[in-house]
Amino acid sequence: MNFKMLPITVLFLFITNVFAQNKGVVTFKNGDVKEGLIENKGNKILFYASESATPDKIAHEDIEHIKTGDIEYFRTSPKSKKLEEYQVMVSGETMLVARNIQTNYGSMKVEHNNTYVQNGNLTASQSIQVSRRVVRGPSNRGTIIKYYIKKPGANIEQVYRLIVGDVDWIGYKKKVKKQLGDCKELINKMNNGDFKDEEYGKGAELAAIVLFYNQNCGK
Repeated sequence: MNFKMLPITVLFLFITNVFAQNKGVVTFKNGDVKEGLIENKGNKILFYASESATPDKIAHEDIEHIKTGDIEYFRTSPKSKKLEEYQVMVSGETMLVARNIQTNYGSMKVEHNNTYVQNGNLTASQSIQVSRRVVRGPSNRGTIIKYYIKKPGANIEQVYRLIVGDVDWIGYKKKVKKQLGDCKELINKMNNGDFKDEEYGKGAELAAIVLFYNQNCGK
């Protein structure tokens, strides 16, 4: 695959309003859970119980987790005060998440039915659900997209960085094996090139790997 053509063939980029209200669920550190409209204001989260309600300003320190659509907010480590936005590319006990680091919003959009991968067995050719992952943000050359693996009870770990329009010379295998190395069947398949996808690249490969891990290597 010619990765210099990647912005055209895979990553159709969109600009998203950082102040948009989105339906979602806020889980507080004290165990409370509230469902309503959520607006990210950077240092504060605005929560609306309804469209006509006066918003509550919530500090990041008081929130454990936010989910709105396929966007979820996590801390990079237990010591982090601020929540960061990620798009869930593959859901499950172990998650593949990603973000465009050149936008304040940092969130992403799924082109296929607005759903993210949960079920289905992927082969080396991948499924259309995985291949049509796209990022909202600037489409200029040099945009950086980072992919992370999040395992239960562990910090989010970056496993791959894609620079749009640049030669794709950075691998992910060493970092992924560190995170998912407890599954020998998965590692064998990675070593055999079973997840390789020349058409859609490493983003699709990572999605297939994490999906396989959840389906075949979990508890």
